[in-house]
Amino acid sequence: MCNINRLRKARLIEQQERGIMATQALKSPQQMSAPRPKVLLLWLPFCAMLAFYSLLVWDAGYRQLPINADPAEAHLLDKVEAAGNRGAPYREVAGDAMRAYPLWNNLTAMATGTRFGFGSNGNTDPVRYYSTMTPVQKSVLSLHMVLGGLLLILGIFQFTPGFRKKHRKAHRAIGGVYILSCYTMAFAAMYHLVHTGIANTYQGFAFHIQLWFLAASTVLAQTLAIIFLKRRNIALHLGFQIYTFMAFLNAPIQRLDWVVFGAIYPHLTQGEVNNLVNILTFWQCLLIGYAVFAWNRASCPVRREPVVLQPQPIAFKVLVGLAAGAATATSLAMYMSQPGLGGWSAARAIAPASTLAADAMLYAGRPLQTAAFGLILCAAILSGVWLMIRNEHSRRARQLFYASAIAAGLQQLVWGWQLGEPSMAVTAGGGFYSVSGLSLAGFALLALHFQLRGNERLWREAMVFAVNFAFAPVLLLWGHVLWQALDVIPAYYVARGHGYVLAAGAAILTPTFTGFVRMMSSRETRARLIS
Repeated sequence: MCNINRLRKARLIEQQERGIMATQALKSPQQMSAPRPKVLLLWLPFCAMLAFYSLLVWDAGYRQLPINADPAEAHLLDKVEAAGNRGAPYREVAGDAMRAYPLWNNLTAMATGTRFGFGSNGNTDPVRYYSTMTPVQKSVLSLHMVLGGLLLILGIFQFTPGFRKKHRKAHRAIGGVYILSCYTMAFAAMYHLVHTGIANTYQGFAFHIQLWFLAASTVLAQTLAIIFLKRRNIALHLGFQIYTFMAFLNAPIQRLDWVVFGAIYPHLTQGEVNNLVNILTFWQCLLIGYAVFAWNRASCPVRREPVVLQPQPIAFKVLVGLAAGAATATSLAMYMSQPGLGGWSAARAIAPASTLAADAMLYAGRPLQTAAFGLILCAAILSGVWLMIRNEHSRRARQLFYASAIAAGLQQLVWGWQLGEPSMAVTAGGGFYSVSGLSLAGFALLALHFQLRGNERLWREAMVFAVNFAFAPVLLLWGHVLWQALDVIPAYYVARGHGYVLAAGAAILTPTFTGFVRMMSSRETRARLIS
């Protein structure tokens, strides 16, 4: 009897989706691609911000050229850094700072104060290193900067739906320049990383690894975008092309984060704040990329024929089921048997003792609350996976997932607030739990919103993100296990929390990246005539 009811519900939902698609397909492409004023109100100032950053990066690239280097100005860096360490007002160092630092460094110091902008454990170290590079290395870095600014400008045009649809020839011509610039910029970045090494990279090992991942994934995504264009799969072409644009966004978003958090925490150094920014930047850029893709997708008409749902491969179901089982067991052990990271040898080998001590304080004297979180997280993982691979129409599973995911997300937000601001001792502070909790609860609420509106295609897309973020606390521990097994982090950087930052960053990046990639071929994407 239950199976008959489920079949009736599935047929009813399929009939409703067919009716919606047939109605929407009657609209002309011009009607479907009409600009939405609310989106433009967000897009236009965002584009203005990117254009302004492009001017700043072009200024930095021009100053970096060998013909503009003045060895006599090297001593000014020490002078301004010393003034920043004692918190001197910007007006006292303005003249020397404008000669020794790029414009964007000066603007940061104006907004946050000289201690954050020019003081030790900040951006003065890489600026000082840049002044000692060979002419070839300076030229390559300058090329990388100039092309970065150019790609941001080109991306504004390429990913504005109205321009992309109305000016096909211009879109293709700009695309050719974009692709050539993308490869050149990425390989220039790799050249710089090889010759700079870990020691001379800003903040050392963690940021060096992140930059390599960014450069390599950009080359891979651009290559895939070309392959899918030749195969006429425009949805995947657009998705991977937007990923490259997202990769270029990392630089302006990172600097914007420095300014924002520098203003919030003026007593901290830029290096301390960067422990938090390293976790945030990829997450922010991927979500921006998702929004840009969704905007371009929504401007395309709906197909007349309904989406044909292919059964998921058995191997995929088995793999996801095993991952859910392992995550459930890990969650129970983490929050019921050995609460927190401190009880695990992998975490003790990778994370600083001060970070583990701060993490342990979250659970001290709260055994029932901690155990309850472990159980709630297990409920979110199991109910979410059940919906994704077994029966997405189960009302009880949906209700259980919403309740457990929102509760687990809110608890993580509380822990993030309790851990507080970043520091060299606590590394990222409450950054991981804040981002993880916000993402889990936020995407669960978004999925509920789409369910109430009867949009099952977007419901599933939001659920992919939400279910993935249910794994984030477990991925944090697994990340420590991975870095311990790789045994590649120098002891100097382990003691400074780089292993924890990389593990936390991966625990946030993995769910976001998985959701972003799945979005390119989701039911909503396949339901659109993307061209």
